[in-house]
Amino acid sequence: MAEPSPFDDAAIYYDRFRAPYAPAALRYIGDTLDLGRDARVLDLGCGPGTIAIPLSRLAVEVVAVDPGAAMLAEARRLAALRGVTNIRWIQGRAEDLPSDLGTFQLVTMGQSFHWMDRDRVLRQLADLVEPGGALAILDEGRRRPQESWEPLAAAVAGRFLARRGRHPLKHPEVAHAPSLRRSSHFADFTVREFAFEITRDTASILGCVYAGVGLSKSVLGERAAAFETELVEALLRLNPSGLFHEQLETAVLIAPRRSPGLVTPAEQT
Repeated sequence: MAEPSPFDDAAIYYDRFRAPYAPAALRYIGDTLDLGRDARVLDLGCGPGTIAIPLSRLAVEVVAVDPGAAMLAEARRLAALRGVTNIRWIQGRAEDLPSDLGTFQLVTMGQSFHWMDRDRVLRQLADLVEPGGALAILDEGRRRPQESWEPLAAAVAGRFLARRGRHPLKHPEVAHAPSLRRSSHFADFTVREFAFEITRDTASILGCVYAGVGLSKSVLGERAAAFETELVEALLRLNPSGLFHEQLETAVLIAPRRSPGLVTPAEQT
């Protein structure tokens, strides 16, 4: 039986309310890797198909992997709704991929590398990424907070939940770069940021809060209504219009797979 995912409660909120990736960021990946209709893409930690579904239109097949059954159920629903039929959905961890997946021109991760045994995953990807292929990681931009209401929402949540540090299932390294630099095959990476704008109302902000880890209606229980009321009232004090115009960035890290000739025998062991 699969272990529960920390995102099980978030699945129904994730696609509707989590901040999207900049459309230019996904176009940049497709153009940089010159994805064509014969390309195969592997999306690790796929969630509800946030990357897998749009990239499926640029590839012959996408293999999308996520440990959460609820996330995959939502992904399948959204793919069917959008008429997408060339995605193979697999429930599992990136560390335990099936041995029969074949190779890929592109491997993507969207805010999921935080949750993985990074060194182990990168070693596996060395055999899965084709020569000339690459790893692409999408994440929030460097600016913190990304959205103006985040500190206020965190303060309200702190009054309802015991405060804690980094989630125990997340990788202890916050940044992606150290593990990539340790890798024999993906150390030569570039990073670009793409700016975009969204507008949220208080319902969208509440949904975005529930799309994260650790704060859900099931966790709050009978306190959920009080939390929602307090958060909305605090947001309206911050901005009486109830509309929040946000300037966001999507960071795209592209790490081409080094050719075998650039990897020394010592690095291959």
